[in-house]
Amino acid sequence: MIDVPDWTRHYQPGVPAEIVLPTQSLVSMCEQAVSEAGDAVALQFFGRTTSYKSLGEQINRVAEALRQRGVEPGDRVALILPNCPQHVVAFYAVLRLGAIVVEHNPLYTAHELREQFLDHRARVVIGMDTQLHKVVGQPGVQLDHVIAVNLLDEFPKVTRLALQLPVKKLRETRERLHQPVSYATQWRELLKAPQIDRAHPRPTVDDLAVIQYTSGTTGRPKGAMLTHLNLYANALQGEAWMHGAKYREETFYAVLPMFHAFGMTLYLTYGIRKQARLVLFPTFDAEMVVKAAKKHPPTVYCAVPPIYRKTAEVARERGVDLSAAKYCISGAMALTDDIVDEWESLSGGLLVEGYGMTESSPVALGNPF
Repeated sequence: MIDVPDWTRHYQPGVPAEIVLPTQSLVSMCEQAVSEAGDAVALQFFGRTTSYKSLGEQINRVAEALRQRGVEPGDRVALILPNCPQHVVAFYAVLRLGAIVVEHNPLYTAHELREQFLDHRARVVIGMDTQLHKVVGQPGVQLDHVIAVNLLDEFPKVTRLALQLPVKKLRETRERLHQPVSYATQWRELLKAPQIDRAHPRPTVDDLAVIQYTSGTTGRPKGAMLTHLNLYANALQGEAWMHGAKYREETFYAVLPMFHAFGMTLYLTYGIRKQARLVLFPTFDAEMVVKAAKKHPPTVYCAVPPIYRKTAEVARERGVDLSAAKYCISGAMALTDDIVDEWESLSGGLLVEGYGMTESSPVALGNPF
């Protein structure tokens, strides 16, 4: 007889050994958050905020716009987006229809994207307008609808105006963030649709929700099929493990990409489940993170070791308090003692290693901005 170690003895007091599996879909989870959180801040992007009520309305409008364009239950809809408000809306709008989200890294090459599109055969793509050229017109890739997202639409008005100034550096930044495309429907047009009929059928807990591609380290990337049950249960596991986290009181710093399984679980599912404030960063920038922390410090800051090191260094240099960060989980690579000591000397909680990633570390993905 084999002795099975009881690892639960190492759990924090109050963390259950088992969870009750969900019986509803992620759509129901999100709708509950919208109903209960209302005017509470759901998303924060370069200082501009979106309430849960507004988030729900946008999801319903985009869902209806996609329905009008023929998206049906079981259809695959590809997303090529960084962390931004449009990503959250698109994710749940697709799910609202019973369709399937297929996430992609915006920094993939045209060849890498083509291989995945030939595999999953999505006929609708929603992507950052600077990246859509990588898939449109590719041999064998057939698309019925191409929807272009302009990140600048969600920037604060003063920032958008500043980027219009005739300054070379500002012009270069603007061009990295936005490139007009004539062959696509603009995301803002989808938001003009009426909200979807409340009676329109919703997915069940056992329906397929997401196709998430592996890194391909042991062969060609494979599309892992994740149901609403899979993803909702993962969110409940996060809720059980982050014992003591409160509804509508936590601030999640989304420094990991939401197109990755780690970021998806933390922000798109668990963060929405907790009705938290999600502070979205399209790419990791320690200066940007520390600046945001002056006004709305993170209480949940999950990342990879190099991000913890750099954030701690900049926070110490700038004299910024990170003691609000109570829930900190590291993944992707070995967490060394020196990083733990540095981070815990500044934060309000322990830094633990506990999440395995199947793809490259986000800090190695590059910076399109």
